[in-house]
Amino acid sequence: MRYISGENKKKIGILFPGQGTQYVGMGKDLYDHERIVQEIFEEASLCLDINFVQLCFASSEKILKETINSQTAIFVVSAAIYKLLNEKYGIVPDLVAGHSLGEYSAIHAVGGLNFPDTLYLLNKRAAIMDKYIKEQNGTMLAVLGFAEEKLRIICAQYDQPENNEHVAEIANYNSSSQLVVSGTVEELGHIKSDVEIMRGKAIMLPVEGAFHSRLLREAETLFSKYLVKVDFKPLTVPLVNNIMAQKIQTPVEIKLSLVRQTSSHIYWWQSMQFFQDMDIIIEVGPNDKFAKMLRREWPDKKIFSINSTQDIIQLMDELNS
Repeated sequence: MRYISGENKKKIGILFPGQGTQYVGMGKDLYDHERIVQEIFEEASLCLDINFVQLCFASSEKILKETINSQTAIFVVSAAIYKLLNEKYGIVPDLVAGHSLGEYSAIHAVGGLNFPDTLYLLNKRAAIMDKYIKEQNGTMLAVLGFAEEKLRIICAQYDQPENNEHVAEIANYNSSSQLVVSGTVEELGHIKSDVEIMRGKAIMLPVEGAFHSRLLREAETLFSKYLVKVDFKPLTVPLVNNIMAQKIQTPVEIKLSLVRQTSSHIYWWQSMQFFQDMDIIIEVGPNDKFAKMLRREWPDKKIFSINSTQDIIQLMDELNS
């Protein structure tokens, strides 16, 4: 049976996570039990001459955190899980979205890019971003339970828009209660202290650079040259993109979104509004970060994250109910 909305009357939305969701051992349970997952790891290892089994299961948090490793590894795990759900269990989404690099996973899942081309682009993207972030002193700060306007005022005290020496931008709008500031380490340290003084919660993220800020603008320009080297196809279902929180489906729209995505802000919470009418929302990837976030926002909605065999059993029980 294929779980298409017209047949079982359950609309399915699928989400793909991005950088920061990696961990050693991600995907191992499904890799150990499913040949489909093993085949994806094997293909990826051949494409890039990287041992993804070793990288994902037997490296270290420090190694996996490196941009050059985390972006391709997260994609491989996400693509493997999606292929398993789609080919073995017949799950077909009605709508997809991906957070930052997760947008590449989403585009691949619904036919916009083939697997080797997606790996090629993410490997180039990661290498270019890695070069630029090592030349900069940037990071990201998650701010929880704090009013956007107050955070914007604090950031304005430290951000100097005319240069890249002092950067503090609200870069990710993840939920109604989570914002992420991207910028230079010293400025974000000051912002963290100010937020905590005002009884907010602020956590430095396990990433290497100031993603989705103007510090990545030059990297974005360089990376855009590689996007013309791959063949984009129309998506089989709509994608809600990061940079505008709009549904897109054509190759021109996809390419424009990816060209601008590296330094643009991520309007994730705005994007999630399109998923409110989904009967089931599934996070496909190495972590349950966004599933947890959405459960807090929408406690009555059926929301799943798929990382293990047990997760699939629970999902299938719901789909068959």
